[in-house]
Amino acid sequence: MSQQHHRGTADFIALRASAVIMLPLVVWLLWNIVAHAGADYETARAWAGRPHNAVAMALFIVIGAFHMRIGAGEIVTDYLHDGSAGVVRVLNSLVCLIVAGCAVAAAASLAF
Repeated sequence: MSQQHHRGTADFIALRASAVIMLPLVVWLLWNIVAHAGADYETARAWAGRPHNAVAMALFIVIGAFHMRIGAGEIVTDYLHDGSAGVVRVLNSLVCLIVAGCAVAAAASLAF
C-alpha cells in the first residue's frame, strides 16, 4: 500500500480546518462585493490596493487553493487506480501552488 493511503485522517482534518478558515473570508469577500457593486474601476482598485484587503484576498485564494488540492487529491485517490494517479496528483499540487503563488504576487503588487 502506498503512503497516500495512510493520510486519511490528516487530510480529513486539514480539509475541515481549511473550510472553517474560509468561512469568515467568504463572508468578508461577499460583503465587500455587495458594498462595491456598481463601483468604477479606480474605486475597486483602491479597495484592493489597501494592504489589509490585499492580504485578506491573498489568504482567501491561498487557503482556497490548499483546500482544492486536498479535495481534488481525494477524488484522484478514490477514482484513479492506474499509473496516472501519481501524475495527476503532482499536476494537482503544481496547479494549486501556481495559483497560490500568483495570488500572493498579485496582492503584493497591488498593496506595496
